[in-house]
Amino acid sequence: MSDTTPCPLCDADEAVYVVTGYDRVQARPEEFRYVRCGRCGLVRQNPLPEPEEIPGFYPEGYDQHTGETRRRRDKWINRMATRYHYGTDSVRRARPLRALFRLLSGMVMSELHPPRGENRVLDVGCAAGNLLVRYRALGWSVKGVEMSAQACEIARSRGLEVHEGTILDAPFEGESFDLIILSHVIEHVLDPARFLKRCAEFLAPGGLLVLATPNVDCLGFKLYGSCWFPLEAPRHLVLFDPRTIRLLGEKAGLKPERVATQSDPTWYCQSRHYVKTQGHVLPQTLEERRRIVEESSRAREEYRGFRKLVRPLAKASTWFGLGDVLEAEFVRA
Repeated sequence: MSDTTPCPLCDADEAVYVVTGYDRVQARPEEFRYVRCGRCGLVRQNPLPEPEEIPGFYPEGYDQHTGETRRRRDKWINRMATRYHYGTDSVRRARPLRALFRLLSGMVMSELHPPRGENRVLDVGCAAGNLLVRYRALGWSVKGVEMSAQACEIARSRGLEVHEGTILDAPFEGESFDLIILSHVIEHVLDPARFLKRCAEFLAPGGLLVLATPNVDCLGFKLYGSCWFPLEAPRHLVLFDPRTIRLLGEKAGLKPERVATQSDPTWYCQSRHYVKTQGHVLPQTLEERRRIVEESSRAREEYRGFRKLVRPLAKASTWFGLGDVLEAEFVRA
């Protein structure tokens, strides 16, 4: 099947059809066709939208603008992990306890990373700065990049230095960060290779770039297709698997240190909700689509029984590399 948009990762024209997505958050008249590159395997929208179209894809309040934090972070085990593993002064703590909480770190606060280099962190797509506030409390020097003016205003009110724009026009000096975070950002980017290469320019020698993005080669997508919650058409422009995320890093001059997958039963529940309330194919008429999407958003269910049932499946999918989320860590090559 011919493609009308070259692959943004390898520039190949050949591609095969994968799935048709719909905007299941705010009803739109368009259908969004996804194809897989015949050369590198990247899944992308076809055709890719023009840059000026993209802002209209995002409903009001899409970003995580609030400064709220979850109470679980105040539990004693999190305070101990902060003291003996994550804090920038943890090297002065008792060695046995440091070793213990290093082992427990993945189960305690896996979104944080231990001290590194000069402890300078950049969060690309930082929203209101929730993660930066946590790193600052641990002693890091923190900065962020965010496109939403509303989110930037909130972040700055919390005393954070945040650049309003993209990483491509960010004013930071090269090699000035020991840790760069891209959490569910790269899938929204028209040119992911250029985007990640620019991020790599800001990475200091010995620095770490960590990236999270939906994994299109996952069990959830195989089960739910167009209703797979992380498909998130039309906002997700490109979708990666373990092979293509490694290729992306290599094109940016980065070396993959770790590529793994994770899964969350919540995403199975949300995908099931789309199947039950919207169906795999939405009607052609915009009025009918709006009715279905609005009724779906109001008909919220907790799916407690289904969540318990699917939890072992989510864990198993992670073990076999079929989790819904890719987690990749890169260092400078």
